[in-house]
Amino acid sequence: MADLYQKTNTQVKTAVKLVTEEMKWFRSYPKEQIEVSANENRVPLILNQPLFPANIAEGGNERIMATPVPQHGTFLPVQMNVRYGFSGLAQALTARARGAMIQDQIEYQANMAGYSIGRGIGLSTYGQSTGTVAVVKTTGSASATQNGIAIKNAYGSATFVPGGDGTVQDTYLSSLFRVGDHIALIRSAAIVEFASVVASPSAASGVGFIDALFTSSITPTVGDLIVFANADGDNTITGTDVNNWAIGFTEILVASSLLGLATSSAANWAAGSTSTTVQRMSFIVKEKMINDCWNAGGVQINKFIVAQGVRRDAIMGQLGGRRYDGSDTDIEGDLNAGKGQSYFTSQLALPGTLIGWYDKAVSKIELSDLPDDGASKSIFKLDKVQGKSQVAASYDYFYQRIPSSRAATGYATGLTST
Repeated sequence: MADLYQKTNTQVKTAVKLVTEEMKWFRSYPKEQIEVSANENRVPLILNQPLFPANIAEGGNERIMATPVPQHGTFLPVQMNVRYGFSGLAQALTARARGAMIQDQIEYQANMAGYSIGRGIGLSTYGQSTGTVAVVKTTGSASATQNGIAIKNAYGSATFVPGGDGTVQDTYLSSLFRVGDHIALIRSAAIVEFASVVASPSAASGVGFIDALFTSSITPTVGDLIVFANADGDNTITGTDVNNWAIGFTEILVASSLLGLATSSAANWAAGSTSTTVQRMSFIVKEKMINDCWNAGGVQINKFIVAQGVRRDAIMGQLGGRRYDGSDTDIEGDLNAGKGQSYFTSQLALPGTLIGWYDKAVSKIELSDLPDDGASKSIFKLDKVQGKSQVAASYDYFYQRIPSSRAATGYATGLTST
């Protein structure tokens, strides 16, 4: 960290995007009022309609005594961990020579750990609890150096980002991985091998591909799941993110089973609105989603995530239909949300997709505080590294997203982008 000590250096500059919008959104999720247990936690769900009343003649028999039996889903919190280390000398310099630093080294390291949590929140917003980030698209050849692994199905689903377009979807798939990320291939619920990402997108093959260096010769096989594997020193499947992510929108919207409850046993335990029609986002698309979710779930959806390209295309469509009396025109057109509604957009939003939900239908539980984007070093636990003049600093964030009404969620895919 010599660059943080003064000589001829300027102040520390930021040249990359570190924050995720989704981390800010997560702060506004309503908190679930539940005392969280280390055992399974239950969420009662009303998924059956009551009987029609009895219209009776004078002195007639009253209606059958019946009340819909609530069903329930179960969940457990997940644990997200970040860690960094610094030497005894760095600790001494922070305590006695702070003026020689451009920025406190330990504070800087804490900031970067906080941004790491933000990335985790961002990706898991759209993912599934399985932890799948993408799927291998085509079988390759045996080698430890794998240049050009074809990938598909962001977050393990072909519904939203199957890939294969060579542009927007493939660019999105590659953007899920960064150089240096540790990953693993999972096949038939077993570990294949660990690797580190060398290039994403692939240096030779471009978007929709990644380059990775595996610890041994392997053959990426169509259908292999790609997961993150950043646990230190664990070379088993428990050292990966498999089944350790929080519930995200892909799972909420398309999973056949969620919180231990299958859609086959409860028809209303599914997204209230779905559309796969290729079209431009418009009032009609949004209104259909609002109507469908009202009819299925009885609530007015008021939160929408719209991909950046979809948003631009919708604005272009609206501006293209406007007529002006004068030669001066404004270019600051935008999408205006309805009363009590909010639009969200981000770099990570699923391309070509509009997601809508009622804000009370997706809540959260937290057993620790969600750090600021640039986390303070005061939140980290310090632990002396045995036999070394070094200190390890770590922070654990325990949380979960909890969908209580899938009928109050919806999606539209196939939306045109600009």
